[in-house]
Amino acid sequence: MLSTTNVLIRRAFTSLAVLLLVLASWKATPEIFAGQKLKPIREPKVGLPASALKPWVVGVWMHPGMFGPEKEAAVEKMRQTLDEYLKSGINSLFMLVKNTTGHVYYESEIGVKDPAYDWDFFGTFLEEARKRGMEVHPWFCVFPEAALLGQVREHPEWLIVGPGREMVRNVNPALPEVRAYEISLMTELARKYGVDWVHLDYIRFPCEPTEPYFSHDARTRKLFQEETGIDFNALKARDSGNPYWNVWLEWNRDQVTRFVRELRAELGKTGRQVKISAAVFPDPDNARVLIGQDWLEWGRQGLVDMLCPMLYTNDLPLFEKLTKRALAARKKEVQAGQVDAGLVKAATGSQVQESGTKTKENIAAAQVRATGGVLVCPGLGIVTSHNQATPEIMLEEIRIAREAGADGVVFFSGGSLKEDFLRALAMSAEKK
Repeated sequence: MLSTTNVLIRRAFTSLAVLLLVLASWKATPEIFAGQKLKPIREPKVGLPASALKPWVVGVWMHPGMFGPEKEAAVEKMRQTLDEYLKSGINSLFMLVKNTTGHVYYESEIGVKDPAYDWDFFGTFLEEARKRGMEVHPWFCVFPEAALLGQVREHPEWLIVGPGREMVRNVNPALPEVRAYEISLMTELARKYGVDWVHLDYIRFPCEPTEPYFSHDARTRKLFQEETGIDFNALKARDSGNPYWNVWLEWNRDQVTRFVRELRAELGKTGRQVKISAAVFPDPDNARVLIGQDWLEWGRQGLVDMLCPMLYTNDLPLFEKLTKRALAARKKEVQAGQVDAGLVKAATGSQVQESGTKTKENIAAAQVRATGGVLVCPGLGIVTSHNQATPEIMLEEIRIAREAGADGVVFFSGGSLKEDFLRALAMSAEKK
């Protein structure tokens, strides 16, 4: 009997405790018990991509001509423009520092400055951007050298020689001296200005007048034979049906990738972590064969930190298709023990012993780059030779890029990003 009484007492106390907890919950959340329903949690239309954990990039390609060469007027316009951009949610600025003529727009001891800008244009722009907390990507048009300036004029053998023996005002990525020269401009700027990014454009062979358009000069043919054992002059059928011709296509493609790898290593020697972004052609499969631009592989290997495929079209289904295709740059992973010495060196700037011995730190650094760390930010054309967008098309492409899992967008270009587009961006940002 006593035991039964104790059990009943314990049950009574337990019931009282539960009742007190319910009353406390009722007091804390009266709306639940007032007949109101809790709002359901909204699930996203698509699974949250890895990019959801990173800040959304809103960038724009810009050039010094937007502001003009007269310093006082240029600085005033810079301030006004960057303030407008900031209100519109733009946070990344891709400023041209080497154009297709070969002129540079920063204080250089290697390159030739545009004589119209007798002041430190890039340094001034960088200062104004930093005041506003905006990211700056100094933008290099890498291989075009239309004006044959400075060292390029001294070395005409650096230029591409077409199949008809014609000279092209574009330096040849297959030549080590060319790669070293163009890289020296980038490392010079990185050291002088302490930037966090270097942006590559025209990181490819020319696409005019034909594709492919690789160099047929004697030095390139000699390098090709030394590395592959194939005599280019002996190739009779110069088409993709010839296995040797395919080796030629692959070899030239590898020279552009070699440039990116060498740039990564040289930037690693600056003592700072300088990241690489690149503007690339829209279709990766065509780009790797026709212009030697293997940008999907750059992303997979961790050779670049951001890819900006130039998707200048008003065709929304095509834009979506190409955006999703670009995201494949993030998919390849490197398993432990499979990191090669070249990748480790490219990722860290560190030498690795030939025996294959690797430090844990170097392997980890290489794996971080090789496991999908690249950002994918499609380029949206506002007014280009391929399309003329409206604010509505721009906003719809931004939505498509977000839902596909991209990390941001970059607009081409600042000269076309007029008031109606900025207003649409600002209104869109306010709604979020």
